[in-house]
Amino acid sequence: MNRLGRYEVIGRLGRGGMSMVYKGRAPLTGRIVALKVLAPRDELLIDLAGEGQLRQAFLDEARIMGGISHAHVAEVVDCDEAGGRPFIVLEYYAHSLGTLIGEAYEVERPSRPISVAKTTRYLRQTLKGLERLHFAGIVHRDLKPYNLMLTGDDRIKIIDFGLSRVRGEERLGVKGLQVGSPFYAAPEQEIRPETADERADIYSVAMLAYRLLTGRLAAPAVGGAPLPSSLRPELGASWDEWVMTGLAPEPSRRFATARQMRSALEDVFAAWKATSAAECLFVEDGEVGSAVIMRREPKRIRSYQAQAEVGLDRLMRPTTYQVHQLRSRGDRLVLDPLTGLLWQGQGSEFPLDWRQAGEYVEQLNRQGYAGRSEWRLPTLPELLTILRPPTVERDFCLPLLFSRKIHWLWSGDWCSLRQAWMVDIVECFAERLDKDGTASVCAVCSV
Repeated sequence: MNRLGRYEVIGRLGRGGMSMVYKGRAPLTGRIVALKVLAPRDELLIDLAGEGQLRQAFLDEARIMGGISHAHVAEVVDCDEAGGRPFIVLEYYAHSLGTLIGEAYEVERPSRPISVAKTTRYLRQTLKGLERLHFAGIVHRDLKPYNLMLTGDDRIKIIDFGLSRVRGEERLGVKGLQVGSPFYAAPEQEIRPETADERADIYSVAMLAYRLLTGRLAAPAVGGAPLPSSLRPELGASWDEWVMTGLAPEPSRRFATARQMRSALEDVFAAWKATSAAECLFVEDGEVGSAVIMRREPKRIRSYQAQAEVGLDRLMRPTTYQVHQLRSRGDRLVLDPLTGLLWQGQGSEFPLDWRQAGEYVEQLNRQGYAGRSEWRLPTLPELLTILRPPTVERDFCLPLLFSRKIHWLWSGDWCSLRQAWMVDIVECFAERLDKDGTASVCAVCSV
């Protein structure tokens, strides 16, 4: 498929039970968008619901999303039809919470836990989006990490309303048809999905919180689940109570509304901050080890090569961390005497795609930034040298000399024609990112 109506199709992003999603390019503007096409893959679903019902449900999704304007809900750009198939044009995002935590297709496998502060921020934004949806009478019914996208400036956008339900409506007209994703769907969605209300989304948010904080999934409806603090002791009883209230098997025992859940979250986080002894482990005056020889030239690193070649674990985190002394050189420059690298401490003022990242570096060299003309994108191994290991509390810490606005940094290394490597320097992992996605740039050169 080369075109979908007026839109150029430039790649496939994924597929769900009712649709296929492609990356596309808009005419004239060249804007990158997501194209969601009605394409049910389950013949049984077609037989049960009928093609007309499925088509109407798909168009209802466009109507639902198009009627909501909110900072944390994805925007519908357009809706059209090509070859008898309707499609929805959506904002395109390269990041999701699923990729951030490294959730695998085998969902039961452990994922990357992230910091308490960032977890709270994402949950707060998700709940704000749900408040808007629930006010409009919309129950999402399929909240999970891969349906929570991240913008270039690290904000949550709720997507995929294919299973959502407007209060008083039956979307597919098939009673008893299970909706939602395993583990994240509330128990009542398996038993009587047509009765699931806003509290089903509350359950999904609580499961999301459990996942982000512990890297695990809970199974409260099947013999109970370990308390989050048993897997991450610094969380304490207040986090346990908040998460497990949301995960109550009976809807009546959960938070009644998204607003109530968010208010309780603010209280829990404030109390945790007041009592937490988490401190970053900065090595400012430690002994400098032997010099590290780093690769300076960018190269292609395929995904199957990355772990062995770069020294990453299964979740793409460094297996070892570099002990070094970072020093400020003024003009927002950071010197690492161990590696002999001079870094931009501030970097680009806004996120850029990979092509723009290269142009940014070229501009630095034309300007003779800091009196130098040999700036470049760092290689993936070079980026890993500025990461700090987690503390006992598992909160990850970025060296103070780098801008606190930075979280994702482009590498000069690439994986394929469409993807390059980036590093999350806050949560400490490497990841492939579509070159159309955005990340910050901290250029580097050798002293």
